[in-house]
Amino acid sequence: MPGLPSSRDIEFFNVVAVELSFRRAAERLAIDQSALSRRIRQLEELLGYQLIRRTTREVSLTSAGQVFHERTRLIGSEIERAAHAGRIAAEGKRGQLRIGYMSFASIEWMPRAVAAFSKAFPDVELELRYVRTQGQKIELARNTLDLGFMLGPFSHPQFETLQVESEPLVAILPIDHRLTTRPRVTLEDLAAYPMVLGSTAEWDFFRPFVLDVFARAGHHVNVRFEASNALGILGLVGSGLGLSVYSQSIERFQPRTIMTRPIEDSHARVETVLAWNRAYKNPALLNFVRVVKQLTASHMENLSLQSRGQV
Repeated sequence: MPGLPSSRDIEFFNVVAVELSFRRAAERLAIDQSALSRRIRQLEELLGYQLIRRTTREVSLTSAGQVFHERTRLIGSEIERAAHAGRIAAEGKRGQLRIGYMSFASIEWMPRAVAAFSKAFPDVELELRYVRTQGQKIELARNTLDLGFMLGPFSHPQFETLQVESEPLVAILPIDHRLTTRPRVTLEDLAAYPMVLGSTAEWDFFRPFVLDVFARAGHHVNVRFEASNALGILGLVGSGLGLSVYSQSIERFQPRTIMTRPIEDSHARVETVLAWNRAYKNPALLNFVRVVKQLTASHMENLSLQSRGQV
């Protein structure tokens, strides 16, 4: 079986096939005419058949040359398109990212990041999946997720993380509850009433976190009802079936049936982090992280301005 020609030799042949003149083809290619003629002869020897008829008056294609020209004339543009597509992928402007998120990120940070990234990189396909914090860690390690918005802190040599939010806990109270008359409440105040918390199955990270906050202050929590998500908790609290605690971000979306209050003796903060596996970084992932870093920097600047009364 004869060897395969190089893309450069095919390019030279196709210019000759279009021009039907070695002189004009050599001028287009900016090479010596005799060198071009030798390249075409070497190509024919490699293939084992004649491509071009040469006479003193004209240059024409053989039947084999016509077929070879028809089949190869688009190779140059295809190679150029392939090179361009590869460059786009290498710059992280095309591809797919699988992003996990949990309840706390679904309120604000995940949609904010997705909106900003999609605007900057519209050709990167984003697959969004609700996965609890512990499940995200497993999937990131297995490379079935690329990035995850999860509860922190999270420190592991296999992963890199970026803190995107740190919020205090707030009390969630029925709107007609006696504690709503106070500007702030204590952990002891809350522990005196039945509580509504997320189920152990769904809140595998946050529920132990909340119970630990109360335990460290010397209080036992009477969990009366469990819910699988934040909406369920808000509904149960709003119906007067117990009190609860959540991150401060819930204040931006609270229904009319509840009120929130600061917890004055709790210094615990709910951290949201973006995490990814060091071993599976790709250009699109790094672009996503870069976008989130810009968002967090802007967020911190706004918080600083608010604390100084400038916003």
